[in-house]
Amino acid sequence: MKRLTLAALVLAAGAAVAAPKADIAKGKEVATTICAACHAADGNSGIAMYPKLAAQHSAYIYRQTLDIKEGKRTNGSAAVMKPMVMNLSEQDILNVSAFYAKQQAKSGEANPKQNDPVLGGKIYRGGLVDKKVPACMSCHGPSGAGIPGGGTEIGAYPRLGGQHMSYVVDQMKAYKSGQRKNAIMEDIAKRLTEEELNAVSNFIQGLH
Repeated sequence: MKRLTLAALVLAAGAAVAAPKADIAKGKEVATTICAACHAADGNSGIAMYPKLAAQHSAYIYRQTLDIKEGKRTNGSAAVMKPMVMNLSEQDILNVSAFYAKQQAKSGEANPKQNDPVLGGKIYRGGLVDKKVPACMSCHGPSGAGIPGGGTEIGAYPRLGGQHMSYVVDQMKAYKSGQRKNAIMEDIAKRLTEEELNAVSNFIQGLH
């Protein structure tokens, strides 16, 4: 029994050592040659339909990219992105995810004259008690920086601060319709009116 236990420990240690590590330099190559057209080389996409990736948690980028590659995420521009990532290995995706996570995010700006940023701030920071909508910052942080995952890579809450308003709206609508799957976000999205959704998305765009 002791020999078996020792063997198991050795195998476990070997697996830990063999765990893949990201290569930032190679990730930059992938970002420059494949991802830059939509997300920009530094991850600060200037195209509203494509998300900003700069400073996004690497685990989140990795998981979402794999889901698109494997056909598990199909909403929005996933159909456009799928052929772009089909030839990337999991190591390539790990590398580019780590690269974008290291980039400096540029601040966005909320429109002060449209989509009620005051209401948006109320929803983001305090939620809507009467609708049982929790504050967005409880998962995504006061500044929208998100939460890496508390030790579990897959459980990361994404960075939202400065993200394009229209992109946030599109994703929330995808959750609302069931096109994009996440039990928590689906429930929250269904409780928000279009006015409330636009307001909080506008607020998020200016958050930093």
